[in-house]
Amino acid sequence: MNLLNQDASKVNSWELMLLQAAKKISLTQPQYELIEKRYENLQQILNNTSDPLLKEAHIFVQGSIGLKTTIKPASNDDGEMSTIDADAIVLLPHAQNASAAQILKAIEDCFKAGSRVEHPIVQLRRGVRIVYADQNPGFHIDITPARCVLGHSDEDGFGFLQVPDRELGWKNSSPRSYSGWLDAVSEMKISIALDSAILTKSFETFAEATQDPMPDYDEYMDSNPLRATIKLLKRHRDEWAIRNNLEKYRPISAIVTTLATKAYEEIAKESHPLRPLEAMLEIVKRMPKFIKKIGAHYLVINPCDEGENFAEKWNRENGAAFVNAFSRWHLSASNDLQLGFEEFSSNAFFENAMREKFGLSKAFITDATKSLPANWKWPGRKDVTSNSISLGIFTGAASNANASQAETKVVGRLG
Repeated sequence: MNLLNQDASKVNSWELMLLQAAKKISLTQPQYELIEKRYENLQQILNNTSDPLLKEAHIFVQGSIGLKTTIKPASNDDGEMSTIDADAIVLLPHAQNASAAQILKAIEDCFKAGSRVEHPIVQLRRGVRIVYADQNPGFHIDITPARCVLGHSDEDGFGFLQVPDRELGWKNSSPRSYSGWLDAVSEMKISIALDSAILTKSFETFAEATQDPMPDYDEYMDSNPLRATIKLLKRHRDEWAIRNNLEKYRPISAIVTTLATKAYEEIAKESHPLRPLEAMLEIVKRMPKFIKKIGAHYLVINPCDEGENFAEKWNRENGAAFVNAFSRWHLSASNDLQLGFEEFSSNAFFENAMREKFGLSKAFITDATKSLPANWKWPGRKDVTSNSISLGIFTGAASNANASQAETKVVGRLG
């Protein structure tokens, strides 16, 4: 999409609203600190076990917490997606001669005995889940045991690891190296277009078990266009999946994050000045090009471990459903990130669209709109500004902002 064809003030207002939305769907500091406290409890549980397989375990975060892309849960679901997702790896230095089944049982027994939660421990394919359902919103921590690949002995979990799989035995994984890759790519700077520079100020980017700390909350909230895009895409994906009853087939976060990061990496290397909004739209546009296909086999490879394919579900018996879900969701996301350039006949229609697509409340949209400079055109409206609203009230004229809610949208999607 060429933003030069759009009204400059509307581009400004939609860009700013999306950046504010990325922060709005991020965890609050109390939520983050509560997860951090529960995460620290894992170390105490492991310290109390007598199982020799679990001695000298080292715990570190992985997934969205480690990547600093965790979001609040979807707004209208009462299932798994209604809870905040956190992930932890338990690296086991004494698991080299154990089977995957032995390790999974040891981990399950340990946390069944040591956890003090109302909800029972849940078996996962590659670990266990502790559910903290008594919180609001609730959250869960998925715990995955791991061991170093034979001949590799990094005690902190960098490099090549293996994780147990209940069906396939030991599987390759490199979560810490992957996190380092995303951090390195996110630090690659895109040149910010001068007309957008003011908006980017919000984006300055038996031996006892040991444990690495979670990232500081300030690190988590210090977003940049890449992490902002990933957060918005994850929220959009969840709302899309719930709306279409496709929760089971929604693209997993590892695929969304990997494709978005590869796209950002390519964009950053081109060194063209871009607005954050242009970067977001370009990231989403380029994501599919990084999905590889060999025959009927789909590949979204961990860039730090060629043995780890995040798209492995796409190659199973019902894999076509996952492939189709990704294609449908990606098209929807590409369109909906341009929602602010559509023309809705009332504020209510635009607010409803934002709630449906991104799970954002009417109060957020109202506050975000009020924060815009008075002469900027509002996202999703035709020629409506705060100044025009004030003038309409002052003269007693009917305002476009209060158009009848019986009207319908008059312009289709762009791009």
